[in-house]
Amino acid sequence: MNFYKKQPKVFLTVILSMLFLAGCGGKKQEAAQITQPEDDYVYVTDFKSLSVDGYYIGSMIIGDDDTIYMAGNSTEETSALFSMKPEDTAPQAISFKTQEGMLISGIGKDGQGNILAGVLGFAEDGSGKIEKVQLQKLTAKGELLETVDATAALARIKDFYIGNLLMDNNGNYYIASGMGVYILSPDGDLLCEMTADGYVSSLFSAKDGRIIAAYYGNTGWRLQEASLSKKGFADIESSIAFDYGTYKSGTDTDLIYTQGTYLYTANLKDEQPVKILDWVDSDISSNNLQDFKLLADGRILAVTNEVNAEEGRPELAVLTRKKRSEVPEKKILTYGALILPYFSNQDIVAFNKQSDEYRIEIKDYGDDNTDLETKISRLSADLASRNGPDIIDLFYNFIPLEDYLNMGALEDLTPYLEKDEILNREDFVESVIKAYEVDGGLYAVMSAFGVRTLIGKVSDVGYNASWTVDEMIKLVDSRPEGMEIIPYSTKSSVLNLMFSLNTDRFINKETGECSFTGEEFEKILTFANRFPSEMVYDANDDSEIDKIRSGRLLLADTTLTSVQLYQMYEYMFGEEVNFIGYPTIGGSGCVITPYGTTAGMNAKSENKEGVWEFIRFTLSEERQKNLQSYSSSFPVLKTVLEDRMEKDMTPEYYEDEKGEQKEKSKGTWGQGDFSVEVFAATAEQTERVKAIIDTASSGNVSDNKIAEIINEEAQAYFEGQRSVEDVAALIQNRVQVYVNEKR
Repeated sequence: MNFYKKQPKVFLTVILSMLFLAGCGGKKQEAAQITQPEDDYVYVTDFKSLSVDGYYIGSMIIGDDDTIYMAGNSTEETSALFSMKPEDTAPQAISFKTQEGMLISGIGKDGQGNILAGVLGFAEDGSGKIEKVQLQKLTAKGELLETVDATAALARIKDFYIGNLLMDNNGNYYIASGMGVYILSPDGDLLCEMTADGYVSSLFSAKDGRIIAAYYGNTGWRLQEASLSKKGFADIESSIAFDYGTYKSGTDTDLIYTQGTYLYTANLKDEQPVKILDWVDSDISSNNLQDFKLLADGRILAVTNEVNAEEGRPELAVLTRKKRSEVPEKKILTYGALILPYFSNQDIVAFNKQSDEYRIEIKDYGDDNTDLETKISRLSADLASRNGPDIIDLFYNFIPLEDYLNMGALEDLTPYLEKDEILNREDFVESVIKAYEVDGGLYAVMSAFGVRTLIGKVSDVGYNASWTVDEMIKLVDSRPEGMEIIPYSTKSSVLNLMFSLNTDRFINKETGECSFTGEEFEKILTFANRFPSEMVYDANDDSEIDKIRSGRLLLADTTLTSVQLYQMYEYMFGEEVNFIGYPTIGGSGCVITPYGTTAGMNAKSENKEGVWEFIRFTLSEERQKNLQSYSSSFPVLKTVLEDRMEKDMTPEYYEDEKGEQKEKSKGTWGQGDFSVEVFAATAEQTERVKAIIDTASSGNVSDNKIAEIINEEAQAYFEGQRSVEDVAALIQNRVQVYVNEKR
């Protein structure tokens, strides 16, 4: 389920469903045969705030003269430009003002030392419709050189915004917005429009003047020329294996870019890039970077805007290369992850910045070319020795919690929580605590969560808080044949989910006895068989909302992460809805899901107090108030969760052109072609969200091997080769043998 939230009339914030490019931009990658800096040197970072009172800082760039330029939009919906040199102490406004009702959407450079600003004008009716688009060229001091009217070319584009803006050697404008790249003449006429098969995250100019687009498409990460002569994207020749990251024009090279947590420079014809540094070692999260540049004196400039804050936290980072011996020593903690989640990267960097005693270093187990099985084997070998990481990432369930416990790899956190002077167990949402609790021991606490659930119209599913497989089958049987039940679901995905929700019904953890041959499991197999064998994406298919409202789609599948998202689904269905969850044999079908750093302590660590310092940091009130994005997860601290919901219910106002008070939108949410402005929630809506959280189950951290066995044997039933009874018996036999071997 992909959905997004926009800052009202200002900047588009795309929240990937979630998010979870966690395994793309969030992971640390290694590239073979990369030039590395000398081990006895390190880049030390001096941070300076780029915040401006009353303004949300959005687009930021580093100019040709090393000045930082920032576009800010105020709560009164006015725009301004600010600049700051590396030696300055605070940003200063420059003499540039937009026309009334116009807001800066993005800024860029023309290659001649001038600044480009993309300015949008919106309809006064509050619909968010764009009625005017201007491209303005300014001197470094903010003096207006020219204004180009691009309304005819760009205002027609749905949800248009300016992600990247630059100019080629002929004075043509290149603009990236969503999956599109638009080339305009110096007069603002549309010369070319091209569409990628993924979100265009970067546009940069190579040394030869070619404009290169970077995006993640259907075939993976791609760099392609945005070619005016070919009226579309054109392949480029390069031996370098580029991957997800942020790409910028280089100073003496074609490009400078981030990949994982590293900074590289390269020419497109190079065999390999040159690795400059690891951002984490310099207390910077690569996920937050907007621009970066190598200076002639060897320093590095970077501008970041931390999304772990509702209003953003823009900073200038000045990195200076120093001998390691000149840098104060800290105790090193290692963080082991097969894939480093986005938010864990954020938390590690934030922890390192504020800790005088500890520094966390990421320990990975292979690069993108390393298969998962090899990574698991390497981590398991580490844990069996004394070489294991101090902190073990548990967000991804590649190794079951039970296996970690059988290895004796995880420390019980209960004593640490009990003696903590600030944190108390009762401070947290109880179902969140239980998610990683086994036989009275606590082995992790997620820092943020969502609730995975199914949504249906009350007229279809009723008001009950849960339902059974039989009840769902009865509902489906009452609908026309061929009706879609759950979007993007397959036989295997439904079977996996249904088993994970009901694991305890089929495997007795205490005795090891398995019971897959009864009627209950056979019903799950039969239900899963109603779904297609594989998911086929059709770009021309109707949207999910069209299917729901026309009665062709019965249920929506989502992870609830905010009151605002709940409101969006009420609008989306067009009538009263029930977040009823998945059908279960007993209990709630709404499941607590980790949506934040979820880390365990290595029982063999020699730095256990330091590990607890990190875990308690992710659970602290300040950090809980600044999760990765305001509405993309629930905080686990109850007081912060209550404050969040109170804020969701509190209306905000602005004064319109007639001097009348109007309620301000909390933001625009959407999915596909559907979008809606969300305003202050009602007490009833908030109470419904609380009830969903309170009744959600903690879930079962199931064994991947058991799920693999079930899927393998189920295929014979799905393909009509065996009866459901025969397949259940085979599953019973294989799983029982496996469970016995592990005991």
